[in-house]
Amino acid sequence: MRKGKQIIVFLLMGLAALAVVSCSSGNGEELMNFHAEIEWKIPDPALGERPRILFVGNSHTFYNNFSGMFVNIVEAKGKKSSVYELSQGYYTLKKFSDLEDKGGALLDKTLNKQAWDIVVLQENSQEALSETADEDMFPYARILDEKIRARGGQTAFFMTWAPRDGLKDGIKKRSREELQQIMAANYMEIADELGSLLIPAGIGFMRCAELYPEIELWDNDRRHPSPEGSYLAACTAYALLYQESPENCSYTATLEKDIAIKLQEIAADLILK
Repeated sequence: MRKGKQIIVFLLMGLAALAVVSCSSGNGEELMNFHAEIEWKIPDPALGERPRILFVGNSHTFYNNFSGMFVNIVEAKGKKSSVYELSQGYYTLKKFSDLEDKGGALLDKTLNKQAWDIVVLQENSQEALSETADEDMFPYARILDEKIRARGGQTAFFMTWAPRDGLKDGIKKRSREELQQIMAANYMEIADELGSLLIPAGIGFMRCAELYPEIELWDNDRRHPSPEGSYLAACTAYALLYQESPENCSYTATLEKDIAIKLQEIAADLILK
């Protein structure tokens, strides 16, 4: 990490209607068109000269130093930021909203200690994929959003991605597209209800997987992001929060330049076009 970067990581130890196409999932269900144009809510007010941004989540957030990638993109594009991260493996929004939980207490202290322009919330995949998200996810998203707004900040939800090979649900196998549709619907519903921002990284994954199947976005465990996946997510976050294309960014992490260019384009098309 280059000298001068303002990023501190706290690692705890111990919107729009769904667009569909007339194709079937194999279970008689229509699938979301991940290439449909969606008008995403933009930051209001727009980010200032050096916005304070807090990323809150679990391993999907801290894998591959995602927040560090985001800072590098911001700086390479000639912008400034003060970025912080509070993350812990397996954490849920429920745990982060619980003052009796170590992580929840630290997040509450962090939110109250100083003002934040943007607080990015990432839910655990199990809760984000739940078909009872109104019980498993939404109540805790509301609690955290209320705290963020009380301090004058804006909430942004970080939509992650479905497992690469889908999941088996009892005797039925759900494809990653089916799972991403559930996740997208849940994130879009709560973001729409709260009037919050939404970083649709998971939709970017689906677009990239269709357009460039040779780019591996998932890690070997087929759940967490590869460096390519984290870079795509960071480009998507930059495009949404700064309302500027990440294209022509000189920072490409450890990726081949041609791959980074493709990921930049996908993020720009998803958010700004």
